[in-house]
Order: sequence, then structure tokens, then C-alpha cells
Amino acid sequence: MTAEALPDLSLVLPVFNAAGFVERSLAEAVEFLGRGALSWEIVAVDDGSTDGTAERLAASRAKNLTIVSLPENLGKFGALKEGMRASRGTCRLFTDADLPFDLDAVPYMARLVNDRGFHVVTGDRTLTGSDYRPHVPRHRDTASVAFSFLVRMLVTGGLFDTQCGLKAFRSDVADALFPLLGENGFAGDVELLYVALKYNLEIKRVPVRLRRCGPSTVHLGLDSLRMLGRIASLRREWDSGRYRSPVLERIAGQAYWTAEAPAP
Repeated sequence: MTAEALPDLSLVLPVFNAAGFVERSLAEAVEFLGRGALSWEIVAVDDGSTDGTAERLAASRAKNLTIVSLPENLGKFGALKEGMRASRGTCRLFTDADLPFDLDAVPYMARLVNDRGFHVVTGDRTLTGSDYRPHVPRHRDTASVAFSFLVRMLVTGGLFDTQCGLKAFRSDVADALFPLLGENGFAGDVELLYVALKYNLEIKRVPVRLRRCGPSTVHLGLDSLRMLGRIASLRREWDSGRYRSPVLERIAGQAYWTAEAPAP
């Protein structure tokens, strides 16, 4: 694929200690994307795995695969920042390496970005049409609901599900947004959406269907407290100019007036 013919979609997968399923995930993604009309690439980011994942990726013969290898474990969003940097698609979409959500959402989200011009498209497990809660353990569901409520009250207003691991971005938005993020762990979802909302980017929520519920690497108590502590600093960092981006200001600008009002 030439530099002039950029793919319609980059599927970015942060991968950590996934030797037991990474080959299956790649095969499923290639088979699904190969049946569609979009041109595509897969960017797999090995986040310092220690279980043989790197060797499995290196031996993979998956079509249109780019491998990014990190020498040490940075965390989910540390890996995603590197994956987005290596991506070339006009739509950049990330999901978890075990492909937990129905892949039918992927081309739909890509069309919302590429054809309708949305800046950000995010899965929302609370929307009508989503199929999620009956398939997860009750303690995880309860913790997720409580965490989402606190985040909504503290940070993101009307966004009911910040943590859904399925999000897509217009390429210019991804190029400007991801380098701003300071968070490498799971709080990156909240930081990302907080910055997107502050810039008034166009965000579209879509329902998702869970088809696979693997074990979570998030410690519900400790990690939730750590994430809430990190989130509490977002407003202060915004006010300090930490997230200043002339590119995002231009992308989201709405200067619909044609002339300044005359001076009194």
C-alpha cells in the first residue's frame, strides 16, 4: 500500500502477555476485515510482554500487520500512544487485544469517522441496543457503574461510559490528541475524553455488544482509587495550559461570524 493510498482504517491493539490468544485475535480480525469494503491495517503494540507474546507476533503471517515492540511495560495508554503514532489510517480505532466486542461495530464506527466526519466515536455500554451487563460478573459490573458515576460527576458530564475499550478517531484528531495525554494506564480513557470535551470535539456514542469476557487486569479497589486520584488533577492541568493544542483548536473551531462587532 503506497503512502498516497492511506488505509481507511487502522485497528490498534495494545498487547500485553497475550501469548495464549494473540494469534487467534489476529486471525479473527484479518478474516473479518478482509470480508469488508474498507482498506485496513492492524497495528499490534507489544507492551513489554514477558510470556512469549513477542515471539508469537514476530512469527505471525497476518495480512497488513505492523508490530510495535516496547522494551518495557508502559500500560494500556502508553502502548496506545505508540500504536497511534505508527498508524496511517484515516480512521484510527483501538480495542482490547482479546477482541471483546462484536467486530460489526468496527466498520460502522469507521464510516461515522470517514464519511460523516465525527472527530471521536466511542462505544457506550449503557446505550439502548448494547449487550453487555448480563455477561460480566456482578462485582465488575457494580464497580464499573460506580466508577462511571463518579467520573461523570467529577469530569465528563453527559458521557455515561468512559471506560468502554472501543474508540475511534479521525486521523488528524488522533495525531493531535494522543501526544497530549500524560496517563499511561487505564485512566487514559477519562483523560482522553476530558480533553476531547474541553475542545468541544464532535463525539458520537454507539452501542456495543460484548461477545467475550476475559479476566480483567484492573484491580477494582486499588486501581479505581488511583484512577480517581489522577482524574481529580485534570481540571487543574487544563487550567495550567497543560493540554494546549493549536491543532485541536483549529479542528474544533466554530468561527461562524464574518466580522468583529464594531467598537462602541
